[in-house]
Amino acid sequence: MPTVNEKDGFSLLEMVVVLMIVMIMTAAVLPMYQGSLTWMRRDRVTRDLVARMKYAQERAIADVTEYRFYLDHDRGSYWLMRQAGEKDGKDVFEEVNDAGATRDRLPESLEFEKPKASLDKERKAHYIAFYPGGACDYATIKLKYDKTEEIKITTKGRLGQLDVEKD
Repeated sequence: MPTVNEKDGFSLLEMVVVLMIVMIMTAAVLPMYQGSLTWMRRDRVTRDLVARMKYAQERAIADVTEYRFYLDHDRGSYWLMRQAGEKDGKDVFEEVNDAGATRDRLPESLEFEKPKASLDKERKAHYIAFYPGGACDYATIKLKYDKTEEIKITTKGRLGQLDVEKD
């Protein structure tokens, strides 16, 4: 039968030392982990914006109709619309409700700068038009991360090219 000895187990001081070491290691690693999560979130949003614009371009060609990528920089939201016909001599656009083309918002750490793109006064949002021939409007979208770092997405007009730069 085993006997209980005072030397078995850990003293309170040993437990406190081990906990302090774990806390110091956690404090050293946590900022790196949070930074990588923020970078991944920013990268995901940038990729999503570019993918939505490419999707609008492809659908404009396939459906032989104009698609628009809308940005509301005040609310940090973005969405797609497509030309649905004409009414009273004006083009009518409807929101695209396909999977992966729903209305989305930027995470709180990101914000749109006022884009260099056409303004839809009715919707109070800027847009980039994608045409059936594969062309698109010239535009520049800037994303600011924590008001310091900047990501710039530029559309290149007749060729429908998209460039992404980090400033």
